Amino acid sequence: MHRRFGLLLLSTMVAVGQNTRTTLPHPDYVPDEKTAEHIAEAVLIAQFGQERVNAQLPLRARIGKNAWLVQGMLKDKEGRPQVGGSFAVWINKHGGCLTVIERMK
Repeated sequence: MHRRFGLLLLSTMVAVGQNTRTTLPHPDYVPDEKTAEHIAEAVLIAQFGQERVNAQLPLRARIGKNAWLVQGMLKDKEGRPQVGGSFAVWINKHGGCLTVIERMK
């Protein structure tokens, strides 16, 4: 009786060990530029306020290897784009983690 129980237990352990999960590719939580822009806008408004963010709209996203870089654009008094000083948000496309930069060069 003990021998049968031992064999049953051993065969169950072997069967469970062979049935390991395969790792599926991780989905992109931030799959496109519009999603990245919306996330960045929400975070920037919460951190700096609607007025400061509106001054740098529209936000533009571009993809790197594993992250989106979403940037605002400062404008001069005539409304022409100005170089530097804008907001920037790095957003990891796989996990959504982000880094906010207040004055991008």
